[in-house]
Amino acid sequence: MNLLDLIFPKRCVSCGKVGSYFCKICTAKIKFITHQICPVCEKAAIDGATHPCCQTRYSQDGLVSFFSYDGPIRQAVKLLKYRFVSDLAKEFVDLIPFSSFNNETMKQFNNVVLVPIPLHPSRHKFRGFNQAEIFGKLLAKKLNIPVRADILKRVKKTIPQVEMKDRKKRLTNMEDVFSVDNLNLTMKQWNSVTIFLFDDVFTTGATLRSASNILKRAGAKRVWGIVMAHG
Repeated sequence: MNLLDLIFPKRCVSCGKVGSYFCKICTAKIKFITHQICPVCEKAAIDGATHPCCQTRYSQDGLVSFFSYDGPIRQAVKLLKYRFVSDLAKEFVDLIPFSSFNNETMKQFNNVVLVPIPLHPSRHKFRGFNQAEIFGKLLAKKLNIPVRADILKRVKKTIPQVEMKDRKKRLTNMEDVFSVDNLNLTMKQWNSVTIFLFDDVFTTGATLRSASNILKRAGAKRVWGIVMAHG
């Protein structure tokens, strides 16, 4: 145990027990997503692929979620949104059942690149970090795929989605929020890139929907959403 652990011991995000951010008892309460959903209609879908009847030219091609957004998972996400704890982020990602990304699953994707959902520059400056980028880099390292945090830009400052209860307002809130840089050059270099668009939580799907739309309009062929939790 190092000096920092003595001064600031790790505590379970749920019950507060000293030792780790996810104690054995609370870890057992975590609900893993076993059945993926279509990101458009949010009904059950094989491997999370968008239903053919839901697919449009600029829609997301699929969605993979790892956890249900409640209990220890909800508490960990909230903590990491407002306070960067590197050890917590690593323990969180280590909970992911990477069997979800077995060889057969990954064979359907070519030239995969992970693109984290960006914060608006002013919010990034205020927080000092982007939790989606931190999570995304840890996840990409596990999957041995590259990360491109320079492709997607947030150009419109919005009210945080968590502060909005009305679904329609959430959807409207995310209109014209993103722009794309460097993607055309990337598309020339890569024959058929699949973008893993990464965010921490999927609620209404408005953020991923808006980002997927702008990426598709800029030339991306396949865009899948990947999130830590769905709720």
